[in-house]
Amino acid sequence: MSGAWRPVIGTVRPAVRDLALLRSQERSFLESERTFDDAARFVASLSASGAGEPAVYAHQQVYLDYRGSVVAKILALRTLGALLPGIRTDFVWIDTDRCGSDKLSLRLYLDSPHGAVPVRLAPAGCEDRETRFVHTDAVRLRQGADHVAGVVQSTPRVGSLRLSRWNQLRPLVEAGGTLADVSRRLTDAMLGRVLGFVPRPVLVSDLAASGDLNRALSTILNRLPEFVATYNARIETLRARDIDPRVKPLADDYLPLFITTPGDQRRTRLRLVRDGRVHLACAVDRAGQSWCYELGRRELSLEGLFGHVDFAPDVTLPIQLNDRYSGVVCGKSSALYLLVFNEVMRKVLDMKPVPILVPPSWDVFPGAYDSLLAAYLDGRRV
Repeated sequence: MSGAWRPVIGTVRPAVRDLALLRSQERSFLESERTFDDAARFVASLSASGAGEPAVYAHQQVYLDYRGSVVAKILALRTLGALLPGIRTDFVWIDTDRCGSDKLSLRLYLDSPHGAVPVRLAPAGCEDRETRFVHTDAVRLRQGADHVAGVVQSTPRVGSLRLSRWNQLRPLVEAGGTLADVSRRLTDAMLGRVLGFVPRPVLVSDLAASGDLNRALSTILNRLPEFVATYNARIETLRARDIDPRVKPLADDYLPLFITTPGDQRRTRLRLVRDGRVHLACAVDRAGQSWCYELGRRELSLEGLFGHVDFAPDVTLPIQLNDRYSGVVCGKSSALYLLVFNEVMRKVLDMKPVPILVPPSWDVFPGAYDSLLAAYLDGRRV
């Protein structure tokens, strides 16, 4: 592969290094996993898989703004559309993650002569809740929009132009709704202006609510011991090659699900509990109260969760999406943990992993502030 993307190589003990160079012999290993950094080779792999009308997706947590590493995935989808007419390009937006998992879920960061200026749009105390369930505050949004206006207007020489562009976005912020709603409106507007391309949006919350993820989740639930054992063994194998897969080994009580606990509305992982022959999915809230839902006895299912609690998938979302798509565009971390997921899909879940495209370059905004919002305000086109 080119030098733009490198698996994380280094010593296994005491820790795998984060920024070492790719050894040349790893290229063949990655391509044997159908992981490419060249769009044409990726498209050839799609064709070899016999896909009729190919559909490719990328996925990312919903943010208020995005660094170049995220925009690079969307540019890759745009490139695929030009290479393969008729391809469907989806972006799966994760509106079910914890708000506090990334600062860009909560704030805009504006470049100024004095450095980055943070402007919080999210309400206070929402960090442990899912973005889709955080309701914005009209006063905070208006004050935040005013703060942004003041910062962009103060930019030497181009302040008035940046302010004019911000004023076009401002109604999208002040329209309110959930934090996910605000983020999604901003996202599509900025992508349309800067990239001239907006991939078809798909929300994880919609997939979970509709049951579209149930088949894959049910398969995982009914093969949990093999799933966990194969997952953990693959991590050890990759580490032995000095590749950090970016995921940790799973515990015996692992379940691929989070819920919003009814008591404190926090995003909390479900754990497997056995009560005699009955299998339960349980979470514990901050007050120490347990919330348990029956999965079944021999054949496990999600029926006990539907209608009782809001649940969402964990990092194994690409496994749950695999059979819906012909290929996937991944970031650096997700391409690495898919080396684990692909092994589990092949050996445990009777699934054929789809080809992976890693963008060949992450330097989307060269010589500029690394921000989609900044590119929009400066009138840049990518």
